Amino acid sequence: MNNPASRFWRTLLLTSWVVASLGIAGVAGAAEEALPSLSYDRTGERLIKAQANQLFKSTDRGETWQELPLPEAVKEGQWVTASVPATAEQTLYIAGPSIGVQRSTDHGKTWQELDEDLPSENVIALATHRQQAETLYAVIADDGLYQSEDAGTTWKKMDSGPAQPVRRLVHSDMEGSMQTGWLYAVSDDAVRLSMDCFCGWRPTGELDAGRVYDVAYDLDAPERVYVATEQGLWRSDNGGQEWQSVTGDSPALVALAHSPAGTLYGLNREGELLRSDDRGQTWTPPDA
Repeated sequence: MNNPASRFWRTLLLTSWVVASLGIAGVAGAAEEALPSLSYDRTGERLIKAQANQLFKSTDRGETWQELPLPEAVKEGQWVTASVPATAEQTLYIAGPSIGVQRSTDHGKTWQELDEDLPSENVIALATHRQQAETLYAVIADDGLYQSEDAGTTWKKMDSGPAQPVRRLVHSDMEGSMQTGWLYAVSDDAVRLSMDCFCGWRPTGELDAGRVYDVAYDLDAPERVYVATEQGLWRSDNGGQEWQSVTGDSPALVALAHSPAGTLYGLNREGELLRSDDRGQTWTPPDA
């Protein structure tokens, strides 16, 4: 609670709560480009990949993939993102601009729609709480950010969200929040940050790296955050205050996920998986 990074973000974000409460930071429409997404399921020790309206899982660090069944509505949708709660075994959430939020509690065999309380199905980003299995966050295009504390049964609008269309939403339990953690929102132009008390959104440190695609953080050291950008991989060791380009053989990645074992995973535009065990310095394919 008393580390410098946490004090910095608390002070910075508290200064912007008035702007957030007035709704000046609106949420625009969904991103045009459909990119693959990647999540790590800690309870099942598996990777979850969403690509081209298909969902896959891997239990061997990405060496082999098994397709998971999806509801018929998803096949008609624009794209899918997947999110896995921290402690709910067999539970998986998916979301997209035309399918809303849906949940499976049996590894994808059956699905339930969870958007009865949402203003529309136009969900462009979804995140699960780092520690609380029933807490979810959904971004509705042209509306704002909604929270559910009962696994999607009911939703409540929390704020108007960051100023730009959100591509990716991630919850972190980094210290220093006035509530239980932080939310990172990825837009094309920047990574933005808010305490999960919704006291205002602010950009993280300057990131002059072109288009931004995804964000992930070290589960054992949440201050260590990674961002995949148009100009390669960037890392922050203080929660996003400052960013540095990761030197080495960093490939062109558009999706990231971090495992408890310390492995950083990434997907390229084609959905091919690479992994790094040295904080992004070197990358190898799963079969290497």
